[in-house]
Amino acid sequence: MHQSNTVAPTAEQALDQQARPSENGPDTGKDDRPSDEEILRYERAIKEAETGASPLISDILGMQGLEKEFASGLEIFQRKVKHLSQTCLGMRTVKRDGNCFYRALSFRFCELLWERRGTPWAQAALARAASTKDIMTEMGYDMSLLIDFWEPFETALTPQEDNKTLLEMFQTEYVSDTIVCYLRLVTAAVLKKYRDLFEAFILDSYPSLDAFIGSQVEPMNIEADEPHIVAISNALGITIRIANLDPTPADAGVNYHELSPMEPLEVAGDVPEVVLLYRPGHYDVLYPSG
Repeated sequence: MHQSNTVAPTAEQALDQQARPSENGPDTGKDDRPSDEEILRYERAIKEAETGASPLISDILGMQGLEKEFASGLEIFQRKVKHLSQTCLGMRTVKRDGNCFYRALSFRFCELLWERRGTPWAQAALARAASTKDIMTEMGYDMSLLIDFWEPFETALTPQEDNKTLLEMFQTEYVSDTIVCYLRLVTAAVLKKYRDLFEAFILDSYPSLDAFIGSQVEPMNIEADEPHIVAISNALGITIRIANLDPTPADAGVNYHELSPMEPLEVAGDVPEVVLLYRPGHYDVLYPSG
């Protein structure tokens, strides 16, 4: 499992702090406690010192930046990057802040919904996304408190009347981080729902599934591993294909790891996939050609 040095409060802790009465005497009518947005901004400032001022998610870029990044690396990396350059239209880079998987996944999922709006797949995917609230409630999360985390995600799922682009939404720090936070909680809920399945992968490293969720899933800035990816794939009903940019041999140029939902969407015809690029500790959005 991967772990970041910065552990932010969980969504529940932030909301609990917001709702808790003051411990410093009677309420004077002035609330000095930080808002959710202020908490996220503070955490972002800490991470800026580590990751620089790169955007949360970029425009679509060519593969030249990736080629430059690995120009002095191992030959196997250079071959794989060349293969990606020949088989992909481009990529979007995602900020290296421990939230990259959730941000990359949610952006591309929403982008596919915008591109395919009105299709049977989009209608089924929107219904599945809305059903995540039911999973949360079933697993003991109070959606009356967490509705503010759902609403930015709901807004990003469909084009808006104000013509704000999806990229603008995801480059807005509070909106983007709130979507990430919501998907972390959905991931946690799915792990709990299928406890018997996931405990087999967790208990070698953690005393309990709940301990894993509390330290590796719900907090912001903690990198995602395979259990997280399987869980959110099932929650959204989306297949996730991951191009692995690593030193392992690949007969087909680059090894792709495909994770399909246990409960896929029941739609006929063309069903899109979210394709991501992985190199150790980081995910970006990838756009294969064809």
